[in-house]
Amino acid sequence: MNILLIKPFWPYPYSKGEDTYNRVWPPLSLLNCAGLLEKNGFKVKILDAHAERIKPEKIGNYIERFDKIFITSSSLDKWQCPNIDISSFLETVRCIKEATDEVYVMGYHGTVEPERILNLTGAKAVIRGEPESAVLEICKDKALLKISGISFKNNGEFISTPQRELLDLKNLPVPAFHLLNFKKYYYEILGDNFTLFEISRGCKFSCRFCNKIMYGEKLRSKSKEQICKEVTQAVEKCNVKTGYFIDLDFLSNGEIAEALCEYLIRKKYKFKWACQTRPDLLDVEVLKKMKAAGCTLIHMGIETGLQKLLDYLNKNMTIEKVHQAVKFCREAGIKTLAFFIFGLPDETDADRKEILKSVKELNPDFISFHKMVPYKGSTLYRDKFEYKCNAEVNKFIYRGLLKFYLRPSYLCTLNLSAILGGFRLFWGRIGTLR
Repeated sequence: MNILLIKPFWPYPYSKGEDTYNRVWPPLSLLNCAGLLEKNGFKVKILDAHAERIKPEKIGNYIERFDKIFITSSSLDKWQCPNIDISSFLETVRCIKEATDEVYVMGYHGTVEPERILNLTGAKAVIRGEPESAVLEICKDKALLKISGISFKNNGEFISTPQRELLDLKNLPVPAFHLLNFKKYYYEILGDNFTLFEISRGCKFSCRFCNKIMYGEKLRSKSKEQICKEVTQAVEKCNVKTGYFIDLDFLSNGEIAEALCEYLIRKKYKFKWACQTRPDLLDVEVLKKMKAAGCTLIHMGIETGLQKLLDYLNKNMTIEKVHQAVKFCREAGIKTLAFFIFGLPDETDADRKEILKSVKELNPDFISFHKMVPYKGSTLYRDKFEYKCNAEVNKFIYRGLLKFYLRPSYLCTLNLSAILGGFRLFWGRIGTLR
């Protein structure tokens, strides 16, 4: 049986009105599915229409001779911050449906609104939550009624099977890295020949805004041997030069993170990498080891520069810890990218000005400003926070980005590659706010 896994085309670097990047990053959840399918004897191809720049109307040229086709509305890099506008995904599915009925969809959108997405796509089934096990069972032609975690129609009746138990990540094979050409992937501020890695799913913390519906509440990790094997495969067999460990919190399992760093130090790869972690988990010794292992960039979800708003978001973190973490990173020679959210309940214009002042004082290497979006599955959504495309917030973010990035004191610290790498992203972001 021949299986095709598709990541659809998205506008780069942003869709109009969106707050999240449509970066050209590998579809890791599809690589996981492909690895599992190949282990079970299926022939698999991944079509990354985003990386290949294949628009929906051209997709029909690439889908012949496949028995089943799976398409995701949000690969793993978009599980936490999915696209709001999914018109490109829907149009891609429509064009595929003109050629075959064996179309299955997965991702965040079908997880939170399975009946709506099923109606919009006309897919044979919607896979809810993490997709790997359900994809395998569908390909084995198991009866849909006996597959957990999917939604479909039977004689016009909408049916949702019981939720599937969370996957034991230790049972996943090495992602099928060999199915992609990594020369097509890059992270603008890290480098080319880029891929994603995943050590864990879930998070120990309960931030009010966080959308964890694709991950489940339980923190699960791979083994240290497993993640070291994956890095070896990507670097030695697929010529990967840069990578991002896309865990919600890289240091959530300190033992595995430490073992990985020690492994990379021993191997002496020419491999640069980034990760995301909480500022309050960083200390001097951890950063020294991460730097020696090739870490050059750390993403931090700081969210705000005011303690009262940090407390509202349930971050369980102090402004002092944030400043300390950025200082430690600077001393270790690791760059920082800080994420901030605006448009919180009761947030005033005076608050925003104070936050921007604190951002300048913090002075991370890069910042990313976003409007608050109450994704379904988050506490904020359950609290009935109403999303509004607030023009005042947009204006503030627009001005704030310009004030931060166009400071002469900031610009003179950048090398040419950093300027060229970030230019398109920066102006693409500015364009969404006009």
